[in-house]
Amino acid sequence: MVNYFYFFILLLLISCGPNPSEKTTAAIDIALTLLSKDECDEAIEVLEEAGYQSSNGIYLQVLASAYACKANFREVDFLLTDLAPMDTTNINTIFKSISIMSLSDESTVDSMEYISIGTGLSILLDSTSGAPSQQSREAKFGIRRAGDMGIQALILGLVNLGKFINLYGNAGPSGLKGGGSNSPANTCFMNYTDVTSAGTVTTGGVTGACTTATNGHPSLSRSTAVGRRRLCEGLVLFTNIIDILENLDISSNSQLSKLNDISSKVSPLRTMATAAGLGTLISMTSQSDCETAMATSSNLDKLEQFYVLIYEKGLL
Repeated sequence: MVNYFYFFILLLLISCGPNPSEKTTAAIDIALTLLSKDECDEAIEVLEEAGYQSSNGIYLQVLASAYACKANFREVDFLLTDLAPMDTTNINTIFKSISIMSLSDESTVDSMEYISIGTGLSILLDSTSGAPSQQSREAKFGIRRAGDMGIQALILGLVNLGKFINLYGNAGPSGLKGGGSNSPANTCFMNYTDVTSAGTVTTGGVTGACTTATNGHPSLSRSTAVGRRRLCEGLVLFTNIIDILENLDISSNSQLSKLNDISSKVSPLRTMATAAGLGTLISMTSQSDCETAMATSSNLDKLEQFYVLIYEKGLL
């Protein structure tokens, strides 16, 4: 079946700005043709053989799409099947909807699909120096191209956030935390060791099924490097979504109107997190910066508080 998403991407590529080299242009054209036939690896190979183009937004978008293709991601499916019916009444309904999107079902930690979407997302987020931000992409690529990149990064971020919430929140078919098929079953995202965080978790009702501080997913452990890496992934998925929503105007795009609804419900969490003393974390968009910071026990305690505030209270 023809993947119409890539024709959508092709339309986005027709914009103002300097033309890429003929070699890169040819590689992009070939890659788009391959992607229209779902030949993902072949498209990646063609683009990488042309040489990585860190300053060419079109090249980066197509390469990101090629990696997303490996996870069976299609923009049209996301817009029609997942985004259109999403319940954006509040943060709880948003998290529930995200956890049961068509690609959210995850039974394996660090699955190929999760990694592929993450690779595509990283290509877009890490396209500038320093910590990722929509403003830095605008400064480098211009408002129009950065806007296209931001929308693509936002969508890929939501897809992987759905996978993250589904797996580590053990979300069932209806999006109920702890209602999934994880073995051993967990009712919290992580085990909480900080007294303040643990006390918040065990407060009746505010965190849904998570009523004990020691029934978290074993793969989100603060005591191992790989566990901290995954914990940081949960942080930067969320913070980059906030950054894009707060700095990208999508009000004129009717297809993406639900994203504005998400923005109005999610952005206030930055204020709430800052008031709770988590201002540095809620503004941290770099995976490497997070992993470096988590070498400090006090920062790990704050990360626990972030998980309570955002994930435990978000998915009930």
